[in-house]
Amino acid sequence: MGDSPGVRGRRFRGDGLLRADRLASMRERIWTFIGRHAGGVQWRILWVTQSKFIVGVSGLVRDSEGRVLLIKGRMWKPSRPWGLVTGYAESGERWEDTVVREAHEETGYEVKVEPGPVLLVTGFKLRAEVAFLAEFVGGTYRPDPKEVLDAQFFELDALPDGLLPAHRDLIDQHRHWFMKGDDVDRAHAERAPDRINPPEARDL
Repeated sequence: MGDSPGVRGRRFRGDGLLRADRLASMRERIWTFIGRHAGGVQWRILWVTQSKFIVGVSGLVRDSEGRVLLIKGRMWKPSRPWGLVTGYAESGERWEDTVVREAHEETGYEVKVEPGPVLLVTGFKLRAEVAFLAEFVGGTYRPDPKEVLDAQFFELDALPDGLLPAHRDLIDQHRHWFMKGDDVDRAHAERAPDRINPPEARDL
């Protein structure tokens, strides 16, 4: 006696699922084999098939007086020439090290970066933006003439005209970083809600 139509239908569907599982298992074994024995090939496949992004890294650098380090960039718009220490991460570079490198290249100053970013924004077509807090620790002022017109430490209540709006917002959101004593805890508590509502992706 043959199978009823209902039984045959379940068997065909079961066979299809079994074949799909076997195919998925085979793909996984092949990919694992490539990863173990030809890792370079695996990464080349990923490089060709995946989207590419650059990572813009900024640093909110403070000195011992609670002032913020700002750069007047030669390549930035004349109407908005001032901004934070910023640059693009290089291949194999930790983002924290990008801040250290950019601060030294742009100004000659040495900085110490706090662990963990205070901002991470994605959603752009070609890049992501990340920011860190950092302390000025020393060095001799030697601005890069190819990129930097000027670099100065500014009081938070006397920021220059022409400061990039996104960088002004970032400084305002982290005023507690630049304050001392009891003002730190109070300002941090006031700004705490902002940490769960990061700014939308936009040009920084």
